[in-house]
Amino acid sequence: MKDLKNVPSIRFSGFNEPWEQRKFQELAELRRGLTYKPSDIAKEGVRVLRSSNIVEDNFRQANDDVFVNENAINIEMVKENDILITSANGSPKLVGKHAIVCNLDKHAAHGGFMLLARTQYPYFLNASMSSAWYEKFIRINVTGGNGAIGNLKKSDLDDYKLCTPKDEEKCKIGNFFNRIDNLITLHQRKLDKLENIKKSLLDKMFV
Repeated sequence: MKDLKNVPSIRFSGFNEPWEQRKFQELAELRRGLTYKPSDIAKEGVRVLRSSNIVEDNFRQANDDVFVNENAINIEMVKENDILITSANGSPKLVGKHAIVCNLDKHAAHGGFMLLARTQYPYFLNASMSSAWYEKFIRINVTGGNGAIGNLKKSDLDDYKLCTPKDEEKCKIGNFFNRIDNLITLHQRKLDKLENIKKSLLDKMFV
């Protein structure tokens, strides 16, 4: 008899096996970030990815990003489709936010207050981390508040057990949510453009 607790209420046709519990570390390699000194900072070099590079669950590169000399790098560089995760922040509510790294314009490393998850199924895992289990996990495991820095331990996330399907279903689910994310981004750009046009018209049409 199937364990109905591990069977989603909605799924793609052709899949009927219950999902299995797996530790996060079985699905992704989780890496701690780079620690660097003020003297390592440079105008050009390796981009250091921080919490500010995650904007509303999307990865962003910015003009005010920090760069360090290449000789300061003692960890593996970030790759496309790695998942960037905020592990510590002065605002605890920002801890745990995540995004898939994409469209890097140069070498990058993740900073010391970040974690990086590398997996064969980034779209599936990133979508899973936007669901209820991750929200509950963050609420329970992030320490901080009352002026203290919010902190997420790598070991806590590594050891967390979540439900996951077979590889083929992972791909199907991941690609589905990736298409939705792309549509959201496209419409957000259209919305931003319309808001800018509106602001310009308001400035020019009213004395």
